[in-house]
Amino acid sequence: MPEVNCQKRTKKELLDTLEIELHEILEANADAWDKQFEEDVKAGRLDHLGKKARKDFRAGRCTDL
Repeated sequence: MPEVNCQKRTKKELLDTLEIELHEILEANADAWDKQFEEDVKAGRLDHLGKKARKDFRAGRCTDL
């Protein structure tokens, strides 16, 4: 197990710091996902999904939400 070096003086400071860092990590992850999705769309890697959805719709295999 890795050793954790706590540089914060109080539990609240530590939790606040962890919350901020987690938010930054999640935000970076979401940005990376968005970028990859945009690249996949531009490269046509998702075209087959649209074609399948249209085919299913025309065949009546869709339900109203």
